[in-house]
Amino acid sequence: MKTKFFCLLIAGVAVMTSCSKLKSGESFNQTVDGIEYNFEVIVSRMTFVRLTPVSPANLVQGDIVLPTTAQYDGVTYTVTQIGARAFRDYTGITSVKLPKTLSQIEKEAFAGCVALQEIDTPRPLSVIGDYAFDGCSALSAFSLDASISELGTGAFRGCTSLARLAFTPTFTVIPDELCCGCTSLSDIELPATVNSVGNSAFEGCISAASISIGSSLQTIGASAFAGCTAVGSIASKTPTPPACQAGTFDGIDPLIPVTVPMASVASYQSTPGWNHFCNFVGKY
Repeated sequence: MKTKFFCLLIAGVAVMTSCSKLKSGESFNQTVDGIEYNFEVIVSRMTFVRLTPVSPANLVQGDIVLPTTAQYDGVTYTVTQIGARAFRDYTGITSVKLPKTLSQIEKEAFAGCVALQEIDTPRPLSVIGDYAFDGCSALSAFSLDASISELGTGAFRGCTSLARLAFTPTFTVIPDELCCGCTSLSDIELPATVNSVGNSAFEGCISAASISIGSSLQTIGASAFAGCTAVGSIASKTPTPPACQAGTFDGIDPLIPVTVPMASVASYQSTPGWNHFCNFVGKY
């Protein structure tokens, strides 16, 4: 009887061991749809993992679907992050379907993916890291879902085909170099919640026809709109002129109409940066 109990105990321990969760920093590899990935545990005793491809760039081509989960040693792990520089310079990728469980894209994750045309944004996604899509010159549109709360520096820098970047009403900060060199961006429209625009945020957006600023903007960084030579009108609903740094509007025609609140025309005319313009129109 004791022998039988001992055997059952040993069997139970074996089952528990085989289903134990990996600790933070531990990882395993698995091949999905012909692509080998590394799955790294983010927090000890949790089942959230960071995904990074192991297969070389020349073997990852066309449209890819990233796995949502992976199993190891009897435990199911959920993909919530894409690692830093994960797909950097994977030049053969044309579209990516992200895991529906994804919450974070780390820095430079897709930088240099010059053939990438389309990528979705699942609802849990909240953080896009620095230079995440830097140089993705074929990316034509990107929808910033309401769940995204943090955008990194230069997240879309050099996305020369990006014609539209839709900001949701939840954004408060436009980071440095966000769309610097996005030469196809058709217009720049900032929601009322945005209170600051970083340095060179939209510098060199030579196709942008207009700039629309909501009612909460307080500061605009150096060269934020420099080189936006096609801008034909600016509208600002902010009663107090946002403070401008050096070269904010360099290259924009000073004769274009700048529409501001009726009671604030004189303030705009005398505020450094805004005094680059000479055709203010009172409205609102």
